[in-house]
Amino acid sequence: QVKGDKAWLSPAPVDSLGIHVSFNADLAVRDEVMAAVPALEAALAPFGARFHWGKLSCLRAARVAELYGEGLEQFRSLCDDHDREGKFRNDHVSELLWRRAAPEC
Repeated sequence: QVKGDKAWLSPAPVDSLGIHVSFNADLAVRDEVMAAVPALEAALAPFGARFHWGKLSCLRAARVAELYGEGLEQFRSLCDDHDREGKFRNDHVSELLWRRAAPEC
């Protein structure tokens, strides 16, 4: 069980069940893992699953904005104030949190 919290970008805003899948970032199996992700997400959709924005998923920027709403806007504002050049972002974060197109699953 994951205790819910009020953090801006928390994937668990209420008490939740966490499901974690690990493949130890083994690039040899990454394509196989990513091929299974859409089916896993579809199976969990009826339960209102909220996938972690920092993990492998099929999340797109529009869905992240929908899920995280005002918290995302507050996070962006904080980053704009303290990291104007985006030095603490990577491509994944930029794509999902700053509304650039994310690669297809």
